[in-house]
Amino acid sequence: MVLSINRHSKKDTTIYTLYWDKGGANMATHAVFEELGVYYEMIEIDLSKNMQKSAEYLAINPNGKVPTLVHQGQVIYESAAILMYVLDQHSESGLAPDIGCPRRGVYYQYLFWMSSTLQEAANHWAHPEQYINGEHNLQQVKDKANDVLTHCWDIVEKGLVNNGPWLLGDKLSDADFHLFMIAHWSQQYASRAQDWIHINAHYQAMLNRASVQEMMAQEGLL
Repeated sequence: MVLSINRHSKKDTTIYTLYWDKGGANMATHAVFEELGVYYEMIEIDLSKNMQKSAEYLAINPNGKVPTLVHQGQVIYESAAILMYVLDQHSESGLAPDIGCPRRGVYYQYLFWMSSTLQEAANHWAHPEQYINGEHNLQQVKDKANDVLTHCWDIVEKGLVNNGPWLLGDKLSDADFHLFMIAHWSQQYASRAQDWIHINAHYQAMLNRASVQEMMAQEGLL
């Protein structure tokens, strides 16, 4: 399924193409597109039908995963890299700190940490079979992933307590969209982000944003 959404036709004539799957790691970028109000189209890669393993898609992203962004002929994968790239194209939006600003370092920190640690733990919990052989070992993977997730939520909670309401303090950034995405997934986990008071407040604030509501409606998540 291809979704074509046009915004700001007199201002922005460049189309972003995002390859996506329902509720996948494309959620953050999709919502940011809505927040920015840019031209974009979405091409569905249904993981339940193994479309990510097709020769056509592997030629675009050899990892066989979503999301993948194509912009001006350039292919970019990895959700954090996509978010950073998109915000570099729209620095006027204020959704990422200016280069050279000390807060930019914290911005990098959160995006990379969420991708390499928090999201990885989430993947281990949700898909333990991808990381170990033998069904009798799957619960061990999930248990360890749950421990890591709980520790990660503790870190995020402390950050929001000390410097909220957003990850970067009083300024919303695309890192908040990334956190929302993983927190949304966690509703199915043993360690739910919503069980931490300040993370839940963050989650609810993001959920109430028009851009997030539109993203979820388009992806069939409401």
